[in-house]
Amino acid sequence: AVSIIGSTVTSCSTADGSYDDRNYGGVVYAISSGGVSIIGSTVAGCSAGNAGGVVATRLAGERGGGAVSIIGSTVTSCSTADGSYDDRNYGGVVYAISSGGVSIIGSTVAGCSAGNAGGVVATRLAGERGGGAVSIIGS
Repeated sequence: AVSIIGSTVTSCSTADGSYDDRNYGGVVYAISSGGVSIIGSTVAGCSAGNAGGVVATRLAGERGGGAVSIIGSTVTSCSTADGSYDDRNYGGVVYAISSGGVSIIGSTVAGCSAGNAGGVVATRLAGERGGGAVSIIGS
């Protein structure tokens, strides 16, 4: 599990959008791991060359990624690169492939974008596993 609590994270990025595992998750890239929580924090100006401007979580082998929770936080100006058509450039804030749910609760999200789809959240099925639910509450 990864927890970012009461922190300020700014201007983090991965490289350009070449297609491999190195350019996912501008702040956190979690493969077949526990959940990712961002609580009471500010995340600004972060980007990923492929997907998940802030967080990318995905399946590896037979295990899915954990849930992603952003609670009481401010996320601004986060993005993915330009829109080439493939798995790249999805989820300006969160990209979750065959993962647990994505929850954004009591948070401010502004000025975020993705080159292809999901300016805030993109989730999808990989193989035989489905993506979790997406909830945006009081944000």
